[in-house]
Amino acid sequence: MKTRPTRRGQRYPVAVDVEVTNLELGIQIKERTTDLSLYGCGVSTATPFPAGTKVMLKVAHGGQEIVAFGKVIYGRRDIGMGIVFTMIEPHDQELLEDWFGD
Repeated sequence: MKTRPTRRGQRYPVAVDVEVTNLELGIQIKERTTDLSLYGCGVSTATPFPAGTKVMLKVAHGGQEIVAFGKVIYGRRDIGMGIVFTMIEPHDQELLEDWFGD
């Protein structure tokens, strides 16, 4: 029986604006998150980037924006893509934590 890996942090079903840029090709998409955590997010899109794609994300909520770098873990036309954060500045990390405290 195959077991699912345990997630590092709680995911919140938060739909906020996100701009995802493929760092290799410079392609940008503007979509909405399906969920968000301190370690990554799900993005609702019919045109996901392939798994392994390195991306930059700009996530906007409540008039504030965070910037993070990440990697696409999965990309499927039917459910969108999952992205893990690989680098986020301490200030942006604090802001993200504040969003979950609201």
